[in-house]
Amino acid sequence: MLRIMVFLATFLVTASSFAQTALISLSENSALMRYSLLVGGQSFGRSESSIGLVYNENGGYLFDAGFQVVDEAGSRLPNLLVGIGGKIYGGTISDDQFSAIGLGTQLRYSIPGMERLNIGFDGYYAPSVVSWLDATSMWELAGRLGYEVLPQAIIYIEYRQFAMTKESVNANNETVNQSLDIDASGRFGIQVDF
Repeated sequence: MLRIMVFLATFLVTASSFAQTALISLSENSALMRYSLLVGGQSFGRSESSIGLVYNENGGYLFDAGFQVVDEAGSRLPNLLVGIGGKIYGGTISDDQFSAIGLGTQLRYSIPGMERLNIGFDGYYAPSVVSWLDATSMWELAGRLGYEVLPQAIIYIEYRQFAMTKESVNANNETVNQSLDIDASGRFGIQVDF
């Protein structure tokens, strides 16, 4: 127990020296919460570690932990921020449990002349080779429109889908892949950088 307390204290003290982001988004049936820790300054961009939780009223939940490298795309598109990395997923929906490792990208583009307005896309995919328990594959897709209200605060609307496929037996006694939405909804959220 003492080791855990020392680890948590060290983590919190160390984390306070890096840029951090917290966001929460809500839909009619679910809540998404995410905390990110940004470590900057490398020649290849900055790295971002994150943990997140999605909970819905149907009793389903999803936990994810991710790591990605984030930087501007280049001089031709200076307002385009690109992140490339992976996430580990785990959770339940109905009677199904799942876990997966997905690879993907995050794109954020600030519109020239309206830098406070930004659009974004997130996409991660986990094929069957890295999907376990009841999942045969999994994906996360999101489209987002955000507005920077303050230098450290963004409000946004988005559509986000977390989904998986699983094997099931149909009426003809054939094995087929069935798609299940873990959560798919329009959302309103806030993001705070500190």
